[in-house]
Amino acid sequence: MSRLVIASLAIEVGSILQLEFRMNAVFTDDGRKLLEQASHRIMSVEDTLSRISPLAKQFGITRVANITGLDRLGVPVAIAVRPNSKSVAVSQGKGSTLLHAKVSAMMESIEIWHAENFPGPVYYGKKQDLLQDWNFVDTKRLPKQPDAEFSDTTQMLWVEGKDLFSGNSVLVPFEMIHADYTRPVAPTHGIFPASTNGLASGNSNLEATCHALAEVIERDALSLWHFADASYKQDRSINPATVKEDECLQLCERIEQAGLVCGLWDITSDVGVPTMLCILRDGRERNGHIGLGSGCHPTSTVALRRAITEAAQTRLNYVSGARDDLDPAEYDEDGRMRKRSFADEELADQSHALNFNAIPSFLNQCHSEDLGLMLDSLARVGISEAIWVDLGREEFAIPVARLVVPGLESPHDDDQYVIGPRARKFYDHGR
Repeated sequence: MSRLVIASLAIEVGSILQLEFRMNAVFTDDGRKLLEQASHRIMSVEDTLSRISPLAKQFGITRVANITGLDRLGVPVAIAVRPNSKSVAVSQGKGSTLLHAKVSAMMESIEIWHAENFPGPVYYGKKQDLLQDWNFVDTKRLPKQPDAEFSDTTQMLWVEGKDLFSGNSVLVPFEMIHADYTRPVAPTHGIFPASTNGLASGNSNLEATCHALAEVIERDALSLWHFADASYKQDRSINPATVKEDECLQLCERIEQAGLVCGLWDITSDVGVPTMLCILRDGRERNGHIGLGSGCHPTSTVALRRAITEAAQTRLNYVSGARDDLDPAEYDEDGRMRKRSFADEELADQSHALNFNAIPSFLNQCHSEDLGLMLDSLARVGISEAIWVDLGREEFAIPVARLVVPGLESPHDDDQYVIGPRARKFYDHGR
């Protein structure tokens, strides 16, 4: 049987009909994806660039720069600069071409701007009081913050979202949605994590939502992987010689020619949506910056391509020093040696056990099929909510989505991360 599995064959007919009914209540169909461009978008990168470029100044983007040449890898990486940002001022983009990298950087900057300038109403009150008029996200399954306690009598800021499983409107904590880190901190701020996890833009609401949901699934898988033991990781190491997709092959060849060591892993969790990890280590400079990237997509080659290009982007983040949220300690001798030791340890555990072509992959023609596949996959592991918050603004017509999925792990590399039930199983097993 072919490695590429049509998702509709993997989902029960009744489940498909239920998911389509619920999604149709939220989204309009955005048509077929441009699969020949390998990026699984509904619009060409050229058309996307021509649509967003005239709006750049309105989002405060003053410069889009090509930083590819700062490293010897040659994998296209660009940055978009917003000096008056309310969070990070520099956004990165990567891709198989420079045009893809520029659009990626601009779209990331634009989506963060939308999260910084939340367009909808915000409600303030206790859950027990607002329950008279509203349904709520399952707050017990949301990720926590250290020493933070939530109860139905906690006064909080809330915003409205739509549950993609039930179709119901629900309230979710505002601090999990916005990205304005300049605003005065509310008295109950810090109960739930504030990050850009699950924030994405696209050429349609469905496209943006699929990107956002895949990111949340990816970050959950990364957190589980972080606590997995060495034998588990060894068994998931991918043999790079089995990667046959042209763009992924070209990327791996560039990395090898540049003198970097590349490690690839299948870190797909029990959710079952293909998720890949790439680690790059400099083979020429002992203290050269490492690169770490991950990607998630129903189609495994897309997930792998995203992981490899993100690893190249991460390395360039440190080489360029442009990001304003990098820790200076990572640049000193000890910091660079710690990162090198981490890469050495991970790469030493490679057994190249996996044939990449044996990893389940799902090739869908439409974003509605991608979304249905991911929701059904989540349901199989007991996830019953996926809250979509629309951050798009009518005057710009650029779809931006924020996804909150109770029950999944938040990013483990956040300073305030609190281990959740899913990662706890890996942690307890590895002790």
